[in-house]
Amino acid sequence: MNICVDCDKAIQSGAVVVAAGHSMSGARPDMYAHALGDEACQPRAGSRGDQLRRAMAEEAALHR
Repeated sequence: MNICVDCDKAIQSGAVVVAAGHSMSGARPDMYAHALGDEACQPRAGSRGDQLRRAMAEEAALHR
């Protein structure tokens, strides 16, 4: 089971590797996130996913 680095919830499908490698503690060998647009993911404020979603929304608003 993979845990999302943005919302700390289990990823049921569509995991995306956001960083490969091993942590110092070895607790989480790779870092995963929900696939972009997965409704199950509710990122914490300030997380990488939250920043990405805000940037994409701003970009979309500029092109309307």
